[in-house]
Amino acid sequence: MEEFKTSIFEKSKEKNKMRIFYNLAIFGVIGLIWFLYFIDFPIVGLKTSVGFTITVLGIKIYNDKYMGISAYGERKANLVIAEQHLEINEVKILYTELTDLVIYVDEYLGKPKEIFGIHHGGNNKIEFIHKGRVVSINYVIKNKQDYDRVYRLVTGIEKNPDFKKNFKKLD
Repeated sequence: MEEFKTSIFEKSKEKNKMRIFYNLAIFGVIGLIWFLYFIDFPIVGLKTSVGFTITVLGIKIYNDKYMGISAYGERKANLVIAEQHLEINEVKILYTELTDLVIYVDEYLGKPKEIFGIHHGGNNKIEFIHKGRVVSINYVIKNKQDYDRVYRLVTGIEKNPDFKKNFKKLD
């Protein structure tokens, strides 16, 4: 039986604010060096500006990959996505017990963003209603191989005729 073991991810407002500050500081410093270049500040030439920009952006990309998801929040409970059920901290919930189920497989750590940077891998989401309670869980995918594996697993679950009525109809 195919299953995927991972962690539930909870975003932290404090860490998110720090990350925004960190990114603004990096781009502010890059802007400052180019400002100094354009006003003909001594020592800041074209080679210095380009080299500094490349170096700082390289450090940022490395840091994003190195820090990964811990820069945005915390890993909390264990999660298992299996062919017949979800398991949250060793509590199994059958798909047949769920309504309005949606499993999003959107990103993995290191997936390039559309504009600049990389994804942290924690914006994958499972949403459902269980016993009248609306539940939304973010989970982590660490790499491209796990992403492909989870995508195939979720596609198989969605195609299972026994669970068709449990899934939310998306437009």
